[in-house]
Amino acid sequence: MSQPTVLCAGEVLFDCLEVPPDPPQCFLGGAPANVACGLVKLGVSAAFLGAVGDDALGEQACAELAALGVNIEAVERVAGVPTRQVRVQLVGGDRQFVGFAPGGTSVFADMQFSGQQVSPSFLAGAQFFVTGTLGLASEPTATTIEHLVQQLRQNGAFILIDANWRPIFWRDASAAPERLRPFLAQAHFLKLAKEEAELFFSDSDPQVVYRALWGTAPDHAVVITDGDQTIHYWWHGNQGELHPPTMPVVDTTGAGDGFVAGWIAQLLQGSPETYRDPQWQAACLEFATVVGALVTTKRGAIAGQPTLAEVTQWLRDHPQRKIRTHSPP
Repeated sequence: MSQPTVLCAGEVLFDCLEVPPDPPQCFLGGAPANVACGLVKLGVSAAFLGAVGDDALGEQACAELAALGVNIEAVERVAGVPTRQVRVQLVGGDRQFVGFAPGGTSVFADMQFSGQQVSPSFLAGAQFFVTGTLGLASEPTATTIEHLVQQLRQNGAFILIDANWRPIFWRDASAAPERLRPFLAQAHFLKLAKEEAELFFSDSDPQVVYRALWGTAPDHAVVITDGDQTIHYWWHGNQGELHPPTMPVVDTTGAGDGFVAGWIAQLLQGSPETYRDPQWQAACLEFATVVGALVTTKRGAIAGQPTLAEVTQWLRDHPQRKIRTHSPP
């Protein structure tokens, strides 16, 4: 398998959707794994880095990732702990996380990622590294991910962090924001949901978040999403907003991960010079928004992920979409 262009590190698990009276339906999930799958569908070579249990679900996770074309060389099999299942209830297409399975388990495989199978040569070709914050909730995964961020920054790769805040993963959720802010500052590109921005920075203005993390330093971007409401961003001193397209929503699980995959797929088509162009930024994020919206049209985080051709066709069919941008004086 060729050297992956994008490395996605963190959790892989199964989202088990509970829609009574039907039995639960379990789908491969975990934000970094979802992003890796979304990238491959968009024609980008991607690897997932993390850990699964030495169990049937761990085997299934690896098989599904590999079948989709995701590089799994750095996936560890951990004996004695299960692959995590997340119980999700759907209410009007929106998800509510209600717990983990198997019940009574306090340690899951995704918490045990050591990075022992990650070699310097494996990291060398990566242009982007994607991760979230769930891995920072437990050791040794937290230390492993922080080390990978440091190593890849030294290698010259871009870091994209999607906060993906899930308090049920933390033993002490109240302490997490203070723990996470320095980690978020390691990103070149940061995605936050509106409620995450308000929790971590007491403000949902992307410019406020940007300056809290990086001051006046250039070459970063903050995107703040709000479900099907307006997306706001601050990128290289340019401010903009766009509205997600309307889709027949079936399940919102993985929409944000689809957005991230679309964003990176477009970033790979640009350069540090084009990243400063407000019109290019707007087109880049429009593409990402369409990818995220299309994900919601099917159940599960991966089933609705579109191909590059599908996104391109959708954009051709909807040429009147409007994005408001401006550069401050």
